[in-house]
Amino acid sequence: MSAMQPLKISDALRWVCGVLCVLGGTLTLSNAAEIPARSAAAVPLPGLSASPRSAADRYPSPGGLVADLAPGESVSPPVPAADADDRQSASNAPPAPVVAAPQAEPRPVRDSLDAELVYAVLVAEVAARRGNLTMAFTHFLHAAQLARDTKMAELAVRAAIGAQDDAGAGRAVALWLELAPESLGAHQIAALLRIKAGDREGALTHLTRVIRLAGADGESGYLLAAGIVGRAASAPERVNLMRALVALDEANPDAQQALAVVAAGSNENLVAAGAARRALELRPGWDTPRLFLVKLLLSEGKRGEAREQLEAFVAATPEDQGLRMLYAQFLVEEKEFSSAREVFATLLEARPKAPDVLFAAGVLSLELDDLDAARGYLTRLYQAGERRDEASFYLGQVEERAAQPEAAIDWYGKTEGENLLDAQIRIAVLRAKAGEVERAREIVQQLRDQVPEDAPMLYLAEAEILDQIDREALVMQVYNAGLAAFPDDADLLYGRAMYAVKRNRLDLAEPDLRRIIDRNPGHADALNALGYTLADRTDRYQEALGYIERALKLKPDEPAILDSVGWVNFKLGNYDVALEFLTKALSAMKDGEIAAHLGEVLWAMGRQDEAWAVWDAALKDHPDHLYLQEVVGRHRVTRQEESPQ
Repeated sequence: MSAMQPLKISDALRWVCGVLCVLGGTLTLSNAAEIPARSAAAVPLPGLSASPRSAADRYPSPGGLVADLAPGESVSPPVPAADADDRQSASNAPPAPVVAAPQAEPRPVRDSLDAELVYAVLVAEVAARRGNLTMAFTHFLHAAQLARDTKMAELAVRAAIGAQDDAGAGRAVALWLELAPESLGAHQIAALLRIKAGDREGALTHLTRVIRLAGADGESGYLLAAGIVGRAASAPERVNLMRALVALDEANPDAQQALAVVAAGSNENLVAAGAARRALELRPGWDTPRLFLVKLLLSEGKRGEAREQLEAFVAATPEDQGLRMLYAQFLVEEKEFSSAREVFATLLEARPKAPDVLFAAGVLSLELDDLDAARGYLTRLYQAGERRDEASFYLGQVEERAAQPEAAIDWYGKTEGENLLDAQIRIAVLRAKAGEVERAREIVQQLRDQVPEDAPMLYLAEAEILDQIDREALVMQVYNAGLAAFPDDADLLYGRAMYAVKRNRLDLAEPDLRRIIDRNPGHADALNALGYTLADRTDRYQEALGYIERALKLKPDEPAILDSVGWVNFKLGNYDVALEFLTKALSAMKDGEIAAHLGEVLWAMGRQDEAWAVWDAALKDHPDHLYLQEVVGRHRVTRQEESPQ
């Protein structure tokens, strides 16, 4: 570019902002006026096409308004109500809608820089850098008026909003609209300002412009408008404003669906459901309102109705992938894993390489213990090059369950990312089971060096690995070493205590549990463990009850604690209380030990047939549960002794 060529104002202003980037923090208000004196027009300006960063790039949209309302952003009402400062600043907003009026004689647009313009931009930039948004607004607005430049007007709006100056923002957005009457962003902010000022008619004026302009760009204008309406201070205000907007075009399905979104975000679920159904009537087969209606029912806890609705939608449009995916997710939440896998398999017929579907089908197959199917789905996922770390980790799980340790180690060795640590621990477990104890310990010790922040957890892992292969002396050595390095780590103390209980060393377990409780009286697990251990291994039942009741207050629905309450009351002879809590515990979690305890209580109450029913059902679910087998075996002998010869 020749030094004497005139510049476009917008390019020149971007260059000015670029100068500030170069100057960094060295610019002061006292020397800002010296720069224009050097005659900007006479300075070569290479690289203008690279668009040096402007003020808008260097500091965020104040309050997030401009960024949040940018075209194309997703909206999810509701938005928290304005705080007291916002409501106070709203009272300063201009009373009339911010709509630009045509001017009979437009002001002349400057086609070159001058000292006054450059000074205004520089001062505004410096003020913005220093957090003085009021001064930044004043000078950005002055620059916009001098240059008749929309970018400067937008920066003035941002600065005014950041300074909580709604009146100033109104003046700046009016200029912005005067310069660019079809600016979507300007109408978005103007609508928001009118909403804050309580000017419904003014807000509707700008919202209708937003809808028209966004629609012209191929966007959903009504959803964009819903995002703006969702910023109104109260739920009734949001719904009423959206209703007024929709009333202008009631037969538009996008309008009805936008009303549904705003109403749901305002906890007006009946209005939301009605609007979504109306949208579906106006546009049969539309996926969005159908998904919305199902999710609305789920949010209300109406899972039965949601299922009926979802299954009806799927039956009506079996090719709809979005509905099938939602249905599969619903079935997973219902723990209907086999049915869910069938739905995912159907989805894969249409999209054989869909990574999320392959992953879901693989994990569900693993959950169902269908190892061949799991291996197939996860191998396809790995070969597709998607989610490879997860695929390799779960393939390791598959081979481990299939009793193929070397294949499992191979897959675990390919795992990186978030599952890397778990994969390496599994390798150590497999090495230890294969008799390579020292190699297994080396793996864990190296991990402690590599990931020192996880060292306490890795001491626990090493101890558990050694426990699995019955290296009792080494287990205690590892716990002791871990606690020497991290003497107050609650997890290590708890782990050592539980290992001591397992070895009938209450003399070691009790001090560790008390140490945890002394440091954290709200540690429910330690309270429960100490109480249960005292009830089960000693006759200190009242003391045990005290600890367990404290745990129950902290976690009233925890099955393990409910079991402890039942067991200590059984020991105290309070059979009715014991029965109540143990029944509740077993309903919450099908566990072999809880079932064993419940059977004991029923037996003591003379209800032997019910006890056997509980034990038989538990043995089907937990055939290898040693404690359950011991209890059942003891009572089976008793029953045989009492049977007539």
